[in-house]
Amino acid sequence: MDSLEQKAQQDLPGLRRWVNDLLALTDEIVQRVPYSEEDHFGFMALCFIGKQVDHTKSILMLDESPDVALIARSIIEGLCQLLWTARDPCARGLQWRAYSYIQDWRVMREKIVAGEQVDKETHARIEKEVRLYGDQFLRSEARKKRAKGEPLPKDPYRKGWTGHQVRQICEEVKGELLYLHLYRPFSDYHHWSPSGLGITIERRQNKVVYSSRLPQCTAAALTTAFHCLLQTVEVVDRHLGLGVTGRVVELRDAFIARYKVQHRS
Repeated sequence: MDSLEQKAQQDLPGLRRWVNDLLALTDEIVQRVPYSEEDHFGFMALCFIGKQVDHTKSILMLDESPDVALIARSIIEGLCQLLWTARDPCARGLQWRAYSYIQDWRVMREKIVAGEQVDKETHARIEKEVRLYGDQFLRSEARKKRAKGEPLPKDPYRKGWTGHQVRQICEEVKGELLYLHLYRPFSDYHHWSPSGLGITIERRQNKVVYSSRLPQCTAAALTTAFHCLLQTVEVVDRHLGLGVTGRVVELRDAFIARYKVQHRS
């Protein structure tokens, strides 16, 4: 066992305790969240905190499996999207919700092409919603055709709701280091690249063995989950006024102090 793996193995019990403490706080606050259907960003934030909780619990369940990297990657992407939306919560919160109409429209088109029946009421509702909200999701190619009075492509809408790459969103919310040092390495594993799978390979005499236990990967994933879930809680608390700012700050500062001291020692 090398020094990095040994250090990670020592850190894991403490990291799990910190993460469980944060999960307990999160569970407590989401039980009493005031909510308005007209608050689009609030709706989005509550959906995101729910998924972040599920992801965090999944990392705990997977233990030392390298697949925790897949979940940690998603956790980072979710946080950066939420922070990006929080910069213009009214417009971007509505944009996130409205993109569901584009997705409904695509599903409807697929059913029609496949010869399936779509009831008239559903068809009319989806078409109406797309007319109201679809223009903001048009691809640049479709916008140019519309300006020239030409027919639009069969599917004129962009594939993602933000219109930006993950890296662009991370950079805009000052998450460059998060992207470079965690998201990108986790992506290498996600995409089956040699560098990504290289961390799972052990050479034993004349054999190559795939290792399904990587404590250093789990330590990185738990640390990622802790910080991302904590920031998600901060966003929800700030937007909905849950009154837990002091507890969040206390938990974050204690975590940072603990691991700074441990690192120096």
